[in-house]
Amino acid sequence: YDALNMSFDEVRLRKNPNCPICSEHPTLTELIDYEQFCGMPAHDHSEFSAADLNGNGHVSQITPQQLKARLDKGDDLFILDVREPHEWDISNLAHLGAVLIPKGEVLNRMNELDTAREMVVQCRSGARSTDVILELQKHGFTKLHNLDGGINRWAQDVEPGLPIY
Repeated sequence: YDALNMSFDEVRLRKNPNCPICSEHPTLTELIDYEQFCGMPAHDHSEFSAADLNGNGHVSQITPQQLKARLDKGDDLFILDVREPHEWDISNLAHLGAVLIPKGEVLNRMNELDTAREMVVQCRSGARSTDVILELQKHGFTKLHNLDGGINRWAQDVEPGLPIY
């Protein structure tokens, strides 16, 4: 590729007469079972949308508006932020009592968490917090919610003054 001239070099190749796909007598004529080819099933995120607190691999979601309403009502919710310290420095929910334990430290610091207390786990957008919830469920935590959209959605929907990154 020549970026200055915005042109590509072309290389002509002869067709392989024994190609299993494009020869005159192909041997591969239908789609393969890709999961079998890879040796593992595809990752299905559908279980993340189910809302239950049974600790069975499903992740309960709570929207920023729902969280705000519950906090305004005085519900005793523990907010666990699983982002990195430099992300916490950009924006955080410390004014709501949020506690920072980065994702990589959560399992080693589980003794700081109360299994009986209802907990909202949050990160930037919801992916890391989902991973943490699935791990905590394996260790007996059941009252877990993922902050849907993370702190960025909280900033968009509830607290516009918070920086979004």
